[in-house]
Amino acid sequence: MQKLVFFVPVLIVCAIVLCAGCVSSPGAQGNTSSTQVTVTTTNMIALSPLSFTLADLPANYTQVSGRQKSISELGQDAQNLGWEEGYVAMYSLPGNGTSGPTLITQTITVYPTVNIPKIVTIANSIDRQGTELIYTDLPMPNTGPETYTFSATPKVNTVPTGNNALGPFSSPTSTSVPPQGYIETIFGKGNILEVIRMSGPDAQYSTLKSLAETAYNKFE
Repeated sequence: MQKLVFFVPVLIVCAIVLCAGCVSSPGAQGNTSSTQVTVTTTNMIALSPLSFTLADLPANYTQVSGRQKSISELGQDAQNLGWEEGYVAMYSLPGNGTSGPTLITQTITVYPTVNIPKIVTIANSIDRQGTELIYTDLPMPNTGPETYTFSATPKVNTVPTGNNALGPFSSPTSTSVPPQGYIETIFGKGNILEVIRMSGPDAQYSTLKSLAETAYNKFE
């Protein structure tokens, strides 16, 4: 009888040990969840490597600027469509003394993939709203079906009044369109919207086409 009394506490102790092992298993799953959050964070896209290097550009261009965009620079449309992050870079080719510089502006923006087709269409519409310009479609580069390319030529005896040089969805305080007009391509790939604009005396479609295709092939 005494042996039985001694055996029962032993069984209770064993049961407690087994239960403790069961409790530790969810703890391990909790650590797995934390790891997944970390992975999601590290999957944020680094946008600056997607911008042009000087090797991507025609000879004699220099980079004027390159910076992340903040949400405070954006219009409400961009925020409503799920803007996540953005980067803008500008490159310049000096003029020859009788004309101003040629500028290339590259804007790279991340949106939810599902919204990209809609955003490309909206961006194209927004960048053709200046009433002082004449818009003409240009052949599409090899940048996928979600692409618009066009030229914007000033009407005779008009002064530009406000379309901006930083691509679509920028705030109203952005720089005005250069007087000589511009050529531009807009395309989407995955969760990226990209706008490349050239303005100035050396703005040529062949250069824009080459740059757009280079940019398109920089990311999967």
